[in-house]
Amino acid sequence: MEYFVRILVWLRRRVFFRIVQRTLVMLMPVATIGAIFQLLRDEFFSPDSLIYNIFNFDNNMSNSVWNAGNVITRGMVQVTIGIFGIYVAYFAAVYTARLYRKDSTMAGIAAVIVITFCSYLSEAARTTGNNRAVFYSRMLNINGTLLAIIIGYVVGQVFHYLGKDYVKSTFEHTDRIRHRAWNALLPTSIAIILGLIIGITLYLFKIRLLDSYYITSLATKLENSNNLLIIIPLTMFVSLLWWFGIGYPISSLTTASNSGTAIANLNYALRHGSSYDVPYKYLGSGLLNSYALMVIFALAMVIILYTKQREIEAIAKVNLIPVTFGATNGLFIGLPIILNPIYFVPIVFLPAINELFAAAAIKLHIIMPTVYPVLSGSPSLLYSFFGTNGNWATFIFTVVLFIFDVGILIPTVKIAQEISEKVLAYDKEEDKYAK
Repeated sequence: MEYFVRILVWLRRRVFFRIVQRTLVMLMPVATIGAIFQLLRDEFFSPDSLIYNIFNFDNNMSNSVWNAGNVITRGMVQVTIGIFGIYVAYFAAVYTARLYRKDSTMAGIAAVIVITFCSYLSEAARTTGNNRAVFYSRMLNINGTLLAIIIGYVVGQVFHYLGKDYVKSTFEHTDRIRHRAWNALLPTSIAIILGLIIGITLYLFKIRLLDSYYITSLATKLENSNNLLIIIPLTMFVSLLWWFGIGYPISSLTTASNSGTAIANLNYALRHGSSYDVPYKYLGSGLLNSYALMVIFALAMVIILYTKQREIEAIAKVNLIPVTFGATNGLFIGLPIILNPIYFVPIVFLPAINELFAAAAIKLHIIMPTVYPVLSGSPSLLYSFFGTNGNWATFIFTVVLFIFDVGILIPTVKIAQEISEKVLAYDKEEDKYAK
């Protein structure tokens, strides 16, 4: 275990991972606010959501309140989660340049120019002849965080090698600012030229990074498959992308599948009054939504109960309700989980392990397969209960599986705390040496 901790500490001390950690931690408030408004949008102003139907908002909420709430929540989601990549690119460049004592402000501005330009040309390649300033939203969305981190990091490295040393001053006279701007001209120009090359390449070859067709195809194949040899690897792959900061496959998954296999299962259950012997017992949509995605809720609970770091505990508490109803971005960014080596194993492998346990329980007729439609925003612990039309054996199994996840995640959280303390001591020592 000590050897394992040393490896993780070594990884966390690498420049790239240090930049990722600092960038995402700084953006925790933005992601958390976005997750809260996403929860409000999806639960209170979406007619197919659980809360909306429980309180019968069709009759109990006036049209003016619904319209105002819908516009406000969607707008806040768009300016936080929808353009989150711009903030990531800015701070990734800022912290990279600052690490090497270069002009971090100009590095951040250059990164914003690069990512927005690439986003614009990527969309322009698809909408030829459109004179409006339309940006490719998938590149700027929180689900494309990895691309934004890479762009910010590369721009920061340009300032590392081409920028002049910069020492922050409390008071900057106009002459000093002019000198600073002149020194930043070369690295800013080179960074923008690199952005031009990338953007023109995207435009000429009509390359659309994070293309919706492939992402949707991946999610559809995972949801509609009944073969565990396909479901388990795809679950691990989608979870891996999620850990990397590419959340589109996860976000593309639907709570209720409309495929022929899902409809066949539902028809069988309605005719026989039970889903034990449906023709497609191991449907990916049921296994994933019922058992795999509860891992994040389990992680939030473990952090609240077992961490000794008050701020991390507070982040988990603030995000507990959004995570309960499926809005996980605040927790993923705030801890952070994305590109954090300590969370690699639980995020990638634990959802697949849950699916294997559930498939074994279905095979042994301990639980029912999830076949009934479930309203969006249903808590992960109740999804299987709703999806089996209130089968208590399935609910008890889900709770037991949740406790298993908690037991697995407790050592992970404790190791994360130990690693954080070691890295903090290293950073303090480095800062002391630099001074």
